[in-house]
Amino acid sequence: MPDNLEPKELLFLESIKWDGAAYGLLPYHEARIARTWAKRFGGEPPFKLAKVLPVTLGPTLTKVRLIYGQGLLKVTSAPYVLPEIKKAILVKSELDYGDKFLDRSEIEALKAQAKANQPGAEIIIVKNGFITDSSIANLVFQDRAGNFKTPLNPLLPGVKRAALIDASRIAPTPITPGDLGNYLTVSFINAMIDLEDNVRLDISDIS
Repeated sequence: MPDNLEPKELLFLESIKWDGAAYGLLPYHEARIARTWAKRFGGEPPFKLAKVLPVTLGPTLTKVRLIYGQGLLKVTSAPYVLPEIKKAILVKSELDYGDKFLDRSEIEALKAQAKANQPGAEIIIVKNGFITDSSIANLVFQDRAGNFKTPLNPLLPGVKRAALIDASRIAPTPITPGDLGNYLTVSFINAMIDLEDNVRLDISDIS
């Protein structure tokens, strides 16, 4: 890289749910932004969500996106529709996505490669022999006794995952591809998707 070029600016994304009446999981979002800021820039972020989020967005389920680098760069909102996931494919990767980067090109490349083999398939990423996340969500597996388990080491520990762990509704557990036979379903959760939304697959729909 020529000496006169600056390294590409690190940009981060925070997606926040407006459920038609209120914002969800704001303390968890604030905590993640604070962790990312301290790690990447040092100190505390110069903005608070209560000051920068739209005051009201009407009765529609809406995703609010904050893009920030060394300051808050953009706040946008758009109606949100729950995804329909009909099948998933396991893919191996050493991807590092420990912070919620705006740049998702590596994840999208994995997804595109999988879709070339199985059109319409979501991906479930296997790293170091363990199941982590899908391309869009953390995962929750229901075992044959009705217990809910989430992979111990996700690529990105999400806010919904953290809230469900704190509520003792799901338990972090190491899960390998060989363990899938111990489970009945896998649910996809993130800031926009609740466990109760039933965005899920039977284990037999994973290949």
